[in-house]
Amino acid sequence: MIAVQHEASGLRAWIALHHLGYGPAYGGIRVLSYRTENDALHDALRLSRAMTLKCVLAGVKGGGGKVVVMAQHLINRVEAMKQLGREVEALGGVYQTGPDAGFTAADGEALRSTTVHTAQFFSGGKLRSGGEATAEGVMQGVRAALDFLGTPEMQGITVAIQGLGSVGMAVAKLCLQAGARVIGADINEEVATTAAALGVEIVAPAKILEVPCDVLAPAALGGTIHDLSIARMETRIVAGVANNVLGHAQQAELLRQRGIIFLPDFVLNAGALIEGSGFLVSGREDWSEELRGIGTTITEILRRAQREQSSTLAIAETMALELV
Repeated sequence: MIAVQHEASGLRAWIALHHLGYGPAYGGIRVLSYRTENDALHDALRLSRAMTLKCVLAGVKGGGGKVVVMAQHLINRVEAMKQLGREVEALGGVYQTGPDAGFTAADGEALRSTTVHTAQFFSGGKLRSGGEATAEGVMQGVRAALDFLGTPEMQGITVAIQGLGSVGMAVAKLCLQAGARVIGADINEEVATTAAALGVEIVAPAKILEVPCDVLAPAALGGTIHDLSIARMETRIVAGVANNVLGHAQQAELLRQRGIIFLPDFVLNAGALIEGSGFLVSGREDWSEELRGIGTTITEILRRAQREQSSTLAIAETMALELV
C-alpha cells in the first residue's frame, strides 16, 4: 500500500498493489468520496484483490492493483491527476492503470501528461472504449449463463440494468441489438433520457432491483446487492457488471439458496482488462477470441457449482486460487 498526498492540489489517495508475481499490477483509478481514510484504504485493498482474481481467470499475465482517490479533498483536479501520474511513473511500470468509477476523460488527459503507464482506451483511437470492451465480455458471460439454463437466445428475454454509465449503456445497446427487452435506471436524468431514446424502458432507481426479469445487471457502484434486495429480487441471473456488487461474500450463497445464478464480477467484467493489457504487451487490437473465453469460464463455474452444490463466487475464487 502506498499513501499519496499532495497538499496544493488536495490529492489524497491510496495505491494498492496486490500481486506482482506474474507481471505488472493492472487496475483502474477510482475517484469517489469516502467517509474516512480507512474506508478508502479498505476499498483499494478489496478492489486490488479482485483484480488479481480477474487477471488469473482471464489468462492475463499480471496481478491486481487499484488507486482510490478521495474526491472530497480535491482542490485542483487537473494538478492532482498530474501528480498522481508522477507517482505512477515513479513505480517504473509495475503498475499499469486506467479508468474506473468517477474517473473522467479529462482526468485521463491530465494523467497521461505525466505517465506512460496507462491504458490506451482513450488515447488516439487505438482501442475502443473500456466500457465497450467490458460490455462485450459481459454479453459472452450472460449468453453462457442463459444457455446453461436452457435459453440459448437473447431474443425476447428481459434484462434489467442498474446504472447506465459507460459500461451499463454499452450493455444496454448490445442487449437491444440482440432482441432483448431492456429496463434501466440511473440517478442521472440526462443519462436516463438518452437511454430511453435508444429503447430502454426507464424505471425509478429505487425499483430496478425488484423488476421481474431474466437477467439483473448491477452496473453502478459495488455493494448494491444486499440481504434485503436479494429477498425482493425476481430474476434468474444476477450479472456482476460493476466491481464487488455483493455487500459480502455470504450473499452469493443467499442467491444460490433462492435459485438465482450469480455471475461473479471479477470473471464477467474482464473485457477491458483483456483488451487493455493485451494491447500493452502486443499492440494487437482485436481480442474477440479471448473475450469469448469469458463465456467458457462462466460455463465451467456454473457446472462446477452445480456439481459441488456451492456458490458460484466460492467456485470462482477457488478456481483462481488454484492457478495462483
